[in-house]
Amino acid sequence: MTQLQFLGTSDAKGVPRILCGCSVCQEKKAVNIRTRPSLAIRLKQETIFIDLSPDFRTQCLRFLNKKIASAVLLTHAHNDHISGLGDYADLLFGQKKQGAIISPSDIIDTVQNRYPYLKNRPLLQFAGESEWEIGPYKVTFHRVNHGFNGYSYGIKFTGHDYTWAYVSDAINLSQQEIKPFIGLDLLIIGTSFWDEKAPMHTRSVYSVKEILEIDKVLQAKTIIFTHLSHDIDVEKRKKEIPAHTMFAYDGMEYNLPV
Repeated sequence: MTQLQFLGTSDAKGVPRILCGCSVCQEKKAVNIRTRPSLAIRLKQETIFIDLSPDFRTQCLRFLNKKIASAVLLTHAHNDHISGLGDYADLLFGQKKQGAIISPSDIIDTVQNRYPYLKNRPLLQFAGESEWEIGPYKVTFHRVNHGFNGYSYGIKFTGHDYTWAYVSDAINLSQQEIKPFIGLDLLIIGTSFWDEKAPMHTRSVYSVKEILEIDKVLQAKTIIFTHLSHDIDVEKRKKEIPAHTMFAYDGMEYNLPV
């Protein structure tokens, strides 16, 4: 069995946001306190991560203070998805464990240029790969539109009887871009706002309403919303979404049948 755990479920700014007076940030309900986005994938023999957020250390102390991830898959090279890399490298060094950073070569090049001091760490390997295999899954990276912020990669896990994907940062996908993510058993997708009103050319992530509008196109058996900003009050909004969808929260565990 594969177990997913959401280490962080916020957008780039975290929730509560700094100096914000909105009700979600001021009330600080436990379900609405969110760190930057990351996912742990626990397989039979090992654990891997998707992304290393600036809150990596805190997330590990809260949820993962037992086993080091043997590999990290990166969706893209933005601050809220890679800033935990130094902490991960130091953890490998301190525990004398081997680890790998895996992503398409363009992302690996960007990360290595940003963290040149990590290039020659003997326990940390960088692998520019668009396909990979682990446990029961073939893992593939698919480039997707990230709007104003450029592009990112959705990561698809294809098994014999169960296929799922993690697409944290995407918007306004073309037919070609959305094709790998149609008909999944599980789609984890970023939705920063409930109904974002900003002009499309300024935006970078889908809203919940936009995903619900293309639900029939996606045909996913289950959809989990992550990358949630302070616009999302989970207790309020969970009553307004279909039964096959749900909001993620920090620490949430979700078991897959494979």
